[in-house]
Amino acid sequence: MADLQEPEPTLNIDRHLRYWRMCLTAPLPHHYLSNEGNRMALAYFIINSIAILEPSLSPSCSSPDETSKPQRKPLLTPDLRKQLRKWILAHQHPGGGFIATSSLIFPFEEPDNPDVYQSSPGESSDYDPAADYPSPANLPATVFALLLLALLADENDPDGALVGVDRVKTLRWLRRLQREDGSFGEVVRRMPIPGEEMYIGGGYDMRYCYIASAIRWILRGDVKEGDDGWVEDIDIDGLRSYILRTQTYDGGFAGSSQEEPHAGYAFCAIAALSLLDRPLTNSTTPHAIPSLHHGIRDLPNLLHWLSSRQFVYLDSPDDDSSSDSDEDNFLLPPSPSSFLPPNPLPYVALNGRANKLPDTCYTWWVGAALRILGHFDLLDAARARRFLLERTAHTIGGFSKYPGGPPDVYHGCFGLAALGLLSEEWRARDGLAEVDAALAVPVGTVRVLERARGRLLRGVGR
Repeated sequence: MADLQEPEPTLNIDRHLRYWRMCLTAPLPHHYLSNEGNRMALAYFIINSIAILEPSLSPSCSSPDETSKPQRKPLLTPDLRKQLRKWILAHQHPGGGFIATSSLIFPFEEPDNPDVYQSSPGESSDYDPAADYPSPANLPATVFALLLLALLADENDPDGALVGVDRVKTLRWLRRLQREDGSFGEVVRRMPIPGEEMYIGGGYDMRYCYIASAIRWILRGDVKEGDDGWVEDIDIDGLRSYILRTQTYDGGFAGSSQEEPHAGYAFCAIAALSLLDRPLTNSTTPHAIPSLHHGIRDLPNLLHWLSSRQFVYLDSPDDDSSSDSDEDNFLLPPSPSSFLPPNPLPYVALNGRANKLPDTCYTWWVGAALRILGHFDLLDAARARRFLLERTAHTIGGFSKYPGGPPDVYHGCFGLAALGLLSEEWRARDGLAEVDAALAVPVGTVRVLERARGRLLRGVGR
């Protein structure tokens, strides 16, 4: 077992870049075939990870100590950025939003009569493009596409990152996904019965509320009614009220107040509320978040619940750390002081629910939630970082879900994002970009989004 007196571990940048180069340029393993319908998400995990690892090579991104870092040939060359942006924009739905994968677009170009999709800003249309296009746009694909366009911005023209996005149609489509209770669905579809009306599909999921808040922040701006590019806003009060009603008795958040709380849902609820109050410019500097600090019914219990997702990680006695038994790798501290020196146990892992096993991604979901709330100090960052670097960082690069498991692009992305939340000193040591806690991309990419939104607004909604 490692000792806290040992030197702090560091991230092997070259090894991780080799892993992400492989994910970017070679076909993914057959295990990913079940995610064919989520190809836009897979692209986000890969591209975002490269951006976090190459802070000095991304538009408007900066490393705390970039001048001392060796310059590498970027994985995302200008030509590749251009090709990937073209691929992303080809997934834009004629009625607004984006489609998740190329295999659901028949053909890539718009239908024979594109005029039926056209409408002026602020003007409604009786025609419903979602009814007849081969595949509907969905919320996750749309936010991943918008973030990818910013991540892949031309370094010589970062303000043009969102050029080609139909802002008006996407915001109008977003409004149609909101239900009367304030929640959001994933897609708008027609019932498979002739003559039936459209319905909102996708279930009740806090992730959709978060994504809707992110899309709104990225695209809406401060256009006033009557101005070019104005679109009626979503029901902000309804969304805020819906989110706040889902806090559970023990402080966490779930699909409803009667369900088991989950760290992923807690992050989505907290981040969504923060995005509803987020300023449009200079948003990466500290700012007031009234929805969080005055809206959450039980903030102390929420902080307690989030910080309780940490536990001391113990290696399996037989060193078979790939085991998925509930008896392995779990030790709750007898008291909060157990996390403080001179505790000899070096690893702190996090889970998503009570009594669950460690999972790399929850260092991000919990850590980012605490960062947004202004209580990142409740995370034992030193031991959590050591757990990621010494137990789930894989020998070929990337991160696994749990110690001994294979690396994958989802946990690889959020393992890096979690490290990007840490102090400037640690980020400089690892050579990573600072990651924005609410949008899960480098802070520099958020600045690109702010400027690109302004360019869209000056372009009259598109």
